[in-house]
Amino acid sequence: MNRCFCVAWLLLVLSTPAWAQSSPNVRITWIGQSGFHIQAEGGPAVVSDPPAANFGFLFPTTTADAVTISHTHNDHTGVGGVMGTPAMVDGRNVTERREVTAAGTTFTIIPGFHDTQSATRNALITWTQGGLRFLQGGDYGQATLTEAQLNDLRNIDVAFIAASTPTLVPPQAKAFIDQLRPRIAILCHYRMPLGGSTATLAFKDITAPYSNIVYKGNVVTLNRDQLPAETEIWVMQPTANAVVVNSASFVGGAPTAPGSLASIFGNFTNAGTATATVFPLPTNLGNVEVVVGGRAAPLLYVSPTQINFQVSHRLETPGQSLAEIKVGGTTVGRAQVTALAGGPGVFLATNLNYQLITANTPVQRGDPIIIFATGHGELTETPEDGAPAPATNLITTRVKPRVTIGGIEAEVLFSGLTPGLAGLWQINAVVPAGAPVGTNVPLVVTQGLAGAALPLAVR
Repeated sequence: MNRCFCVAWLLLVLSTPAWAQSSPNVRITWIGQSGFHIQAEGGPAVVSDPPAANFGFLFPTTTADAVTISHTHNDHTGVGGVMGTPAMVDGRNVTERREVTAAGTTFTIIPGFHDTQSATRNALITWTQGGLRFLQGGDYGQATLTEAQLNDLRNIDVAFIAASTPTLVPPQAKAFIDQLRPRIAILCHYRMPLGGSTATLAFKDITAPYSNIVYKGNVVTLNRDQLPAETEIWVMQPTANAVVVNSASFVGGAPTAPGSLASIFGNFTNAGTATATVFPLPTNLGNVEVVVGGRAAPLLYVSPTQINFQVSHRLETPGQSLAEIKVGGTTVGRAQVTALAGGPGVFLATNLNYQLITANTPVQRGDPIIIFATGHGELTETPEDGAPAPATNLITTRVKPRVTIGGIEAEVLFSGLTPGLAGLWQINAVVPAGAPVGTNVPLVVTQGLAGAALPLAVR
């Protein structure tokens, strides 16, 4: 290599921006139970601990190059549902640490146990994809990790954590995470409406030990350059043929709230297209019904690909329910609904004349605004599902939400249901005197959870 070429090469490297040298993206899909499909850009695909078909989950139609099995139970050994001809990384009954190469990737199988009595074997399996170090915890149930195990489990980026088994309770799962200290811990292996083992605990129980949970959809894309600095606890949505989202935010995986407005997306063959025109809202519209947690939901709009409905005020929180979409009485789609007491989503903001706030019609500091949202939280009075909120004796939220504009807290003057409509939350607030100016100032509503930011024009 001549000197001129070396100098040119060095200058090219030094002038290349940092973002151009970023790590590849890694796509993670939760199948259900402890099963995940992991695909790195330009690399192999791994399916980890797939559940057997009788657990009721849908498998991705993309192929896999390798599949892991942590132990003998059939909710971790469903290789028959995996597409392609993957190489096997088999941790069943492994008693000594071993390394296995599959699809050009090195997997480390670390022996462990399913229970505190060391009666049933369970392997801990680690590997690296796209620069991210993964751990499949299987049905880890030991009282604590041993020093030998810890030596192999340092610097885990993403850990799949069984949140409940017949021999493991949520505090044990939390202790495992606290000892492991991964960057992201994804809770799995608990009782869900879409499928899985009925011998495990439900969402309400498995989330109790954690103060802050990040909610994600069925698929997430991760990059090593964007990992959180401290451990985050994630709850994802399992694979399904329909998905339920907040009607205002459309954020995948974000919980809904009782009484709020939600949308279902999917392929609802033979469904009509119709909009509700009367109150109370009908539960059958365009030959479509939506049953959530055993209750027929009030419908606002239906079509072959999207349905807008009101979540029942009586839905248990925190909790998860099955949503069944029926056309002509036949179930054509199933989705999972996660519900918390509050789950804000903001539709829009106006001035007091109900003029939409835009770059052409900005609001000034100190001006009152009206925010239209959904996911209000507990109310002073619970209306009937599908019924319009009264114009007299206004129904308000028991707790006012926190509203920030550009990170500055705004005074909330009113928080309650919009009279004459169902499921619509109205918040009257004042733009703070110290709010930033611009056409993209973030407005955030927090009621238990923080909702997605709405860009606000402030002058």
